[in-house]
Amino acid sequence: MEGSIDRVIAALELREPDRVPTFDVMEEYANIYEILGKKPVPLGFLVTNRYAGWVIDKTAPLINRLHLLDSEMDSFSYDRTAASVKFGYDSAWVMHVPIWRFRDTNVGEDIYGRYYDFVVDKKGNIGTPMYRGGMLKGPADWDAWDKRDILRYPARTNRAFKPIQKDFGDKIVVMGSFLYGLFEMSWQPFGFDRWAVAVHREKDFMHRYIKFYEDWYCMMIEAMADAGLPGVVYSDDMAYKSGPMISPKMMEEFYGDAFRRIAETAHRLGMKIVVHSCGNVYQLLEWYADCGFDGVHALEPTAGIELSKVKEMVGDRMCLLGNMDITHILVDAGREEVFEAVRSSIEAAGKGGGYMVAPTNSHPDISLERLHWMLEAVEEYGKYPLSV
Repeated sequence: MEGSIDRVIAALELREPDRVPTFDVMEEYANIYEILGKKPVPLGFLVTNRYAGWVIDKTAPLINRLHLLDSEMDSFSYDRTAASVKFGYDSAWVMHVPIWRFRDTNVGEDIYGRYYDFVVDKKGNIGTPMYRGGMLKGPADWDAWDKRDILRYPARTNRAFKPIQKDFGDKIVVMGSFLYGLFEMSWQPFGFDRWAVAVHREKDFMHRYIKFYEDWYCMMIEAMADAGLPGVVYSDDMAYKSGPMISPKMMEEFYGDAFRRIAETAHRLGMKIVVHSCGNVYQLLEWYADCGFDGVHALEPTAGIELSKVKEMVGDRMCLLGNMDITHILVDAGREEVFEAVRSSIEAAGKGGGYMVAPTNSHPDISLERLHWMLEAVEEYGKYPLSV
């Protein structure tokens, strides 16, 4: 019987392991601390309580200067990995995102030039902030942007992942990650309309801007490899539910060389690399494979993705991860329905290896009970040789 490490590597290399591996994407305080049996501090009161909000408004510059939110993100990345191990996953997508700053009680900024609404879940925890807009108006704003925190990020990520890999790396495959990918990085700080102007009228600037983040992304991968991580998730939402946000031709023109270099950097350092994008990515799948990614995640059924079709298109070139619906199946479906969803996905993509069962994304309403059912169903239906 193989352990988690061998099982995951076999799947990423398109070989049959002893059973279909599982991949955790949970990034929500409430579920993670419930798994660990810890009582989280409900930091949402900083947003919802007007008195606490008044304090935040007054002390935001000091909080930002002391990097207090960054320290919280370090602890969170460690705890979410511990939760994956305790829950019984084979692999985990572990984000380290010390990027947010308080503007005031309700609005945050990040080190790249975006601003956000802070979000509070039903249990009073601060959730992933919701992107609201960009702070950069054009090339002059970018050239004047304070990049010191961006350039400190690789060293901080290296320090954060070293204890994670040391304590959990023999139990689970830690796939490191950070925010954001090059496509999101290039349009969100400006807003989509301003980005559209830049890629048509300011191409030299946009290529220079993307090149900065390409070099930086490769440095981040180097930092995670130095920490001992075996893999990385390249997270970059590039599609709506109807299809790619821009044409595949334009994706290649602006991001193709960078994507290939990012994948080559990971491979040169002995790492596996998985690309994540929400939405309907049919038109991008062959391109992902051509760029050199070892796997692709989310493969959302609610975006019209049929796993059997993806297997036929690129299953001989990339490992497929995901396809477990987070709008119903892992939220409020019955046990039999969860089992059937797992069985169906394994039947569609598990033959010959190259598939890992995983939720399509993280969400505060995902049920731990249903995640347990998902793992139980993998034990029932996912052992090779497959009987489904």
